[in-house]
Amino acid sequence: MKKQKEKSQFPFSKKVIWNFSSISNGFLSILLGYLNYYLTQNVLLSAASVGIVLMASKIFDGFTDLIAGYIIERTSSKFGKGRPWSLCIAMLWPIVILLFSVPSFFSTTGKLAYVFVCYLVIQSVFQTLYSCSDTVYMLRAVKGEKDRANTLAIGGVIITYSCTILSILMPAMIKMWGSTSSGWTLIAVLLAIPSIALPLIKFFVIREQPLVDENGKQIKEDKPSIKQMVNHVFHNKYALILFGMWLVFQFGQNLSIFAQTYFFTYNIGNLAIMSLVSMTALVTPLITLAIPPFQAKYGKTNVIRVGIAINLVGSIIRAIFPTNIPVLIGTAVLLAVGMLPLTYFFGLFLMDAMDYGEWKLGYRVESSYTALQSVGQKVAAGLASGFGGIFMGMTGFVSGSKTQTAGATNGIYILFIIVPIAVDVLVLLFLRAYDLDGKIDSIKKELLVKRSEKEAAAAKTE
Repeated sequence: MKKQKEKSQFPFSKKVIWNFSSISNGFLSILLGYLNYYLTQNVLLSAASVGIVLMASKIFDGFTDLIAGYIIERTSSKFGKGRPWSLCIAMLWPIVILLFSVPSFFSTTGKLAYVFVCYLVIQSVFQTLYSCSDTVYMLRAVKGEKDRANTLAIGGVIITYSCTILSILMPAMIKMWGSTSSGWTLIAVLLAIPSIALPLIKFFVIREQPLVDENGKQIKEDKPSIKQMVNHVFHNKYALILFGMWLVFQFGQNLSIFAQTYFFTYNIGNLAIMSLVSMTALVTPLITLAIPPFQAKYGKTNVIRVGIAINLVGSIIRAIFPTNIPVLIGTAVLLAVGMLPLTYFFGLFLMDAMDYGEWKLGYRVESSYTALQSVGQKVAAGLASGFGGIFMGMTGFVSGSKTQTAGATNGIYILFIIVPIAVDVLVLLFLRAYDLDGKIDSIKKELLVKRSEKEAAAAKTE
């Protein structure tokens, strides 16, 4: 009875507020999706050099995520374990403003170094700490998978609408202000204001609660070493499957964001059409609210598998009719619907993997798993920028040019249309290997008993 009552104590208002920091993170992703465009079209750096610099910054991410995970795993403050670090998504925005304010008097080498440092601090420090802590925060703030799924579903609606509106407005803002350096700074400042305020509201409203055993008694949490954290992940096959799936999926998403502005500018010939296509996403968020009941009935894996299949169909149709505006609009709906389950409910997979790892190895680690999500997302973003920039350079793309050669536009077509098909196929293969859904309920029941036995054994030795 206590467990059921606990589930009902996370009201709708808090489910909305929980997702405020995700809005800030979504705004960041959208703005960084234009970074290559800003650097090549405004700062006039070559696409290849920008791609190499952004990809090089990702070398540090594997180290910083592990360090961030260790810090979070050892955190024990009056504000909780993950909650204090949620503020990092607000703290990074001043650096984002600097990133979109590259000094014009710097040499080319100086500009590339400036971009490298700013991008590194944003991604490898602040976003790392935020990403690694968010699921840890949710585990303690939102009790029960049903409440977590509903919270994430509500977030899917809020985040999709807010980010879609921004995606619609961005081309207009770029057309209005993007021709000057000060204009890009203004865009970054306008996005920074709500992106700083919203995570602060979440921090002050939503508190953490301790983890408990089968009797509802607070457990003493493990303080694993870095070696134990790494072993926990590498001895958990589901963690490795999830990492591979997330890396591939995020690579496809980031590559699409990277290539879309170029595609509509050069292949379609009208950047304003991109706003029209982006508007179609406004019809999809309510579908997110219908996902939790289907997940409860058919399992997370099956629902996500259907979503990726829908995505694949949309991508294939686009490949057949790549410049047909009605087709681009129609398939945008399919792509938006298809990516919803995996985008918004991946955290539930990670929570199951944490429980499986604790059940298998006898001690609990959390931040290593959230680090996997963070590493996958950021490495994918860097690989997408690097691969996209280098590939465009190889196909003859000329930065700042009003027109491009046939080879350059074909390269953009491959990045925006063809690569997503391969990505969807790979994600489906990873899902085929993931079979934890059918085991997790019994594992969780056994885990509660094991926690009680562990606490009793520890009490005897004291």
